[in-house]
Amino acid sequence: MPFFCIKMNKDEFKNIIEPVVNRNNCILWGIEILRGKKRNTLRVFIDSNKVVDINDCENISKDLSYEPMLDVTLGDDYILEVSSPGVDRKFFAIDQLNSFLGEEIEFKTKELIDGQRKFTGTLSKCDENYLYIQKIKNNGQLTKFKFNELDMCKLKPNYNKLIKEYSHAK
Repeated sequence: MPFFCIKMNKDEFKNIIEPVVNRNNCILWGIEILRGKKRNTLRVFIDSNKVVDINDCENISKDLSYEPMLDVTLGDDYILEVSSPGVDRKFFAIDQLNSFLGEEIEFKTKELIDGQRKFTGTLSKCDENYLYIQKIKNNGQLTKFKFNELDMCKLKPNYNKLIKEYSHAK
């Protein structure tokens, strides 16, 4: 760890990382910062209008290793992970949900709602603040949740559907 550390919020990390990702013809999907006992971990999730492959991840990882503010903030001995969001992608901003209307998602709320924090349902619509879920348990009624009151939100992939699509693509 360096003699001094500068505290940065996620927006400041984004301002450093996003231009590097964009220079590599990719899109910054999200950032996670994990503070470990011995080493910090910076996870960078990238997406693309094409397919993200290992070369994209490697190039962005190399380019980010030359960003001095990351070393100053996270220490010299941090772990950098660059990957695609994957089929069970986590959502970092509500506008990311628009491409997944009709898909099943699962999420945890920060506070208990009707005695529970974990929810699963079909994403019916979303606006700038709320996502609307159709839950089977609620006889198909729409339930709205404020995105910034969620602890985690991710896609719940239908693996059977993915396997069928993959096998037909061959």
